[in-house]
Parts: sequence; C-alpha cells; structure tokens
Amino acid sequence: MNTNKFIKGGIVASIVSIILANLFYNFLFKTYFDANIYPTDFSTIKWWASIASTLCWGFFIAYILEKVKVSTVASGATLAFIIALIVEANFDLGFYAVGVIYKDVTVIVADVILTAAIASIMGAAAIFVTNKTKA
Repeated sequence: MNTNKFIKGGIVASIVSIILANLFYNFLFKTYFDANIYPTDFSTIKWWASIASTLCWGFFIAYILEKVKVSTVASGATLAFIIALIVEANFDLGFYAVGVIYKDVTVIVADVILTAAIASIMGAAAIFVTNKTKA
C-alpha cells in the first residue's frame, strides 16, 4: 500500500466530508432532519470526538480505495458510494432498533442516501488528488 496516497486521500476525504456534511445537514436539509429525528442537545457536542470521527471516516474510505487500488475518479466515487450505503445502513438501522435518533424508516433512507452521496464525492476527491500528485 502506498502510505503517501493513503494519507493524502484520507485528509482530502475528511475535509470534503466536513464541508459537505455541514452544507447538507446544517443548511440544505436541516428542516427535514430536525422534523424527523428526536431532539438532541447539540450544546453538549464533544468537538474533538466529532473531528476524530470525521477523520476516521475519511481514512476508512481512503484505506479501502488504496487497498483495492482504485485508479479512476468514477470508480472511487462508485466504491465509496457502495461502502457508505452498507456502513450507514448498518449504523442507522442499529440506532433505529434502540430508538435513539430516528422517528421512522423514511428518514433512515434519506440519511443513508445522503451519506452515500457525500461519500461518493469523498472517494472521487481522494482519488483525484492522489492521481494528481506524485506518491
């Protein structure tokens, strides 16, 4: 595995994730998600954990893309989309099973698709940057 590509891809994917998640969840679809999840007190958010979680997600995507030797932006986007569909469906259904966040299954579908779309762009960006730079 090329460590430089993994690190660059992970950092880029994490940055893309932060930007797009804020855009989609805090602006474009905020009203929808606020109406369909149980109230959460975001004043107690642990920012270090939020940042660490985002970095883990970005490096997870970058690791898989590097491990399977994805070389095109389209294949990076496709693989990241599929990974996110499976992983996010797992998390959301688990949360739904214990009644922690979601009010119904419809919001789970929306969240899974939105997360997969963000991951698709993360994967595309990671591959784009690692293909444009020398390893």
